[in-house]
Amino acid sequence: MQWLVGQWAVGARTAEGRNPLSLTLLLWSYALAIAAVGCLPRIPPPIFLAAPAAALLCCALLLPSHRRLVPLLLAVFAGAGWGNWHNRQALEERLPLSDHGADFLLQLEVVSLPESRISAPHGGDFEVPVNLRFSARVLGQLEGGELSSPPQGQLLDLTWYRADADIRRQLRAGSRWNLPVRLKRPRGSVNPHGFDYEGWLLRRGVYATGYVRPGDHAPQFLDNFKGLPAMRHWLRDRLVEQPARRPELLRALLLGDRGGLESDDRRLLRETGTAHLLAISGLHVGMVAGFFLLIGNLLGRLIGAVTGTSSFAPAVFLALAGSLGYTLLAGAPLSAQRALAMTWVLLLAWQWRRRIGPGLAYSLALALVLTLQPLAFFGAGFWLSFIAVGALLLAFSHRVRLRRGAEDTEPGYARRIVRGFAGLLFSQWVVTLALLLPSLVFFSGFSLAGMSMNLVAIPWLGLLILPMLLLGTLLIWTPMGGWFIGFAGWQLDLLMEFLEQGRALLPAWQTAGLPIGEGGLLLAALGVLLLLLPAGLPGRRLGWLFLLPPLLPFLPLASSKEEFLQVTALDVGQGLAVVLRTPQQRLLYDAGPLSGSGWSAGSQIIAPYLLGEGMPALDGVVISHGDRDHAGGLPGLAESLPLGRLVAPGRLADRLGEQLGRDTGTCIAGLREQLGDLEFQWLWPDTRNLSGEDNDHSCVALVRWRGIRILLAGDISSGVERQLYRRHPGFAPVDLLIAPHHGSRSSSSRALIDWARPRRVVFSAGFRHHFGHPHPEVVDRYRDSGAELFNTAESGAVAFTWQAALGEPRIDLARAAQRFWYAAESVGKKD
Repeated sequence: MQWLVGQWAVGARTAEGRNPLSLTLLLWSYALAIAAVGCLPRIPPPIFLAAPAAALLCCALLLPSHRRLVPLLLAVFAGAGWGNWHNRQALEERLPLSDHGADFLLQLEVVSLPESRISAPHGGDFEVPVNLRFSARVLGQLEGGELSSPPQGQLLDLTWYRADADIRRQLRAGSRWNLPVRLKRPRGSVNPHGFDYEGWLLRRGVYATGYVRPGDHAPQFLDNFKGLPAMRHWLRDRLVEQPARRPELLRALLLGDRGGLESDDRRLLRETGTAHLLAISGLHVGMVAGFFLLIGNLLGRLIGAVTGTSSFAPAVFLALAGSLGYTLLAGAPLSAQRALAMTWVLLLAWQWRRRIGPGLAYSLALALVLTLQPLAFFGAGFWLSFIAVGALLLAFSHRVRLRRGAEDTEPGYARRIVRGFAGLLFSQWVVTLALLLPSLVFFSGFSLAGMSMNLVAIPWLGLLILPMLLLGTLLIWTPMGGWFIGFAGWQLDLLMEFLEQGRALLPAWQTAGLPIGEGGLLLAALGVLLLLLPAGLPGRRLGWLFLLPPLLPFLPLASSKEEFLQVTALDVGQGLAVVLRTPQQRLLYDAGPLSGSGWSAGSQIIAPYLLGEGMPALDGVVISHGDRDHAGGLPGLAESLPLGRLVAPGRLADRLGEQLGRDTGTCIAGLREQLGDLEFQWLWPDTRNLSGEDNDHSCVALVRWRGIRILLAGDISSGVERQLYRRHPGFAPVDLLIAPHHGSRSSSSRALIDWARPRRVVFSAGFRHHFGHPHPEVVDRYRDSGAELFNTAESGAVAFTWQAALGEPRIDLARAAQRFWYAAESVGKKD
């Protein structure tokens, strides 16, 4: 893809002067209007767009001097209108909130490759339980459904928990079933720097998520429908049957099936900056297009040798068809669809390079992608793709290919190889530099070894592995097909060994936040732009000066000298994770849940938040007790960043210490600890001789900072609350209370409320979870006491920031972000 962009940019430079600038401007205006509408906090009624559009168009038509603005206005309002209509439709095509948690009996067709996940076994199980995750289209509703059926054709993301061997064998892509399902409105945790699962579902057009309930009605297999999903599953079976190395990597590369990847392989790819090698994107689609372009070029030469004419059209046609076929085989994920649109524009622009230039083609690709996916710009892949391509176009557009005179000789093969390697090195440097800031923004780090590793890995993948895999797929029913696939697997194994050696020798992934603010980010982007400009331009090297803050985030100047306390209750669903941060300390109280499917709040929510906030390590972690919704995320978090000192109740501290290989401490009533500028006073439990697993074993801590008092109470019950009331008479009011046991009816007794007298209370709970937290009676008790109430299920993460000079905290709600799909739900804060 880099070579294709570079060569086309060099060859098309002279055509840019003939491109109609007005058309480029119109395309940019159209695309930016789509993005602007998508950024609105709420979707405006159509009349709000139609009225100003009509008024401005009439003014432009009535004033002759402004008539040239009519095309521009039409482009803007066309983009705004399309984006507004699409976004409104996307919201309407979701399960109504009133049906959240309802049961349906549906006829479905499986449209994705089912993904197997090992479930956490229950005691006494002899067979390891397996969960199946898959997507399905609604074909209709059967009798027995509780409510009206989801519309036909809607997409569902489903899980079949503890599926037996027969079900795993029968549930195939393309299979049709009658299934009892419980559906939920698309919803996800919302945290700063976290993955926006809800927005991702919206962009994919998912109507509802849910799970199969075989206990309500016997699932019935109907038949296997012949189509693209069935063909993908058939290919997966054939790849599994091949005696090739690394079959899970081959499936990921050909079919986009990443479910079989081991965590060690994922970590290796991430730390060496090569995770994109197995994520179907512009790199793969471009490589496939280049492969078929080469075959088509050879075919065109053969045709030309017979007919006496030469045409580049067969090569372009094969590249277009091959890239489309590969995208469909990979399941057409959003990233592949976007890459396909960009690749087609580049190929057609290359075909017509004397009539279209890089600027127009780039704007055309941008407009096309946003027409197909108006919300694509909310995904990291959108920015990575367009920034990389834009940087290559900018860098290579300054290189002019000089015509050789009649007396000049054709350069030799050695010189061609040197030039090709120099171009590859230059293009990789350009992409590495251009993607430095996006990597810091989206992934909170960058790989120092990435450029060196990709310089070898990308050609290796594009010249040996992917072409052999494609040839093996085309000939999979022949012995030659098996040989090609085996060769690709062998090369993939060698590539992974090379990356392993490179990680040991070169600096790997560096975690770093971006503590420079929006202004600093713009200056750093300006620095990257300067460095990509032609060599010799005055002031060009000043770009390195603008890049210093993000490259050196731990400079003394980068750290704030202002005294503050920030307490953030993260949105981890039905669980708890609270981050306490001052200039001197970074502490975590509880690590969130671990789901039965293996999802960890520690690695998926807490670690991205900490890294995004510029906290690459913790000074300490407190695990209140051993319940999975409080301690389950700890191993995943430990794999992501250093944890510092670990504190837990009773024997749980020893167990966690052995599991993680570190020294631990215990919390016990009466003990006081000074941690930097934070004072911890342990109020419960009153003994070390306990397992640490029960709710009433929870570590209860009173945290003090400059007169601010925070009470962290774990999952204690009303019995422990009454003991605290008796043991600590005259307890001063607290500024913030994390409600015990998520607001359960068994906790938050009148005794606790009268004793603690909290000014603010946070419930950490799952959205409409079957536990029903917080209980309405508990909410009423806190409200009657005058406390200000917050619920992470409704507001997302809640952050309280106290400044040393101010008494009242600044309160930030994650769901207050400018996302129209957040505004479509209930208001975040409860008064």
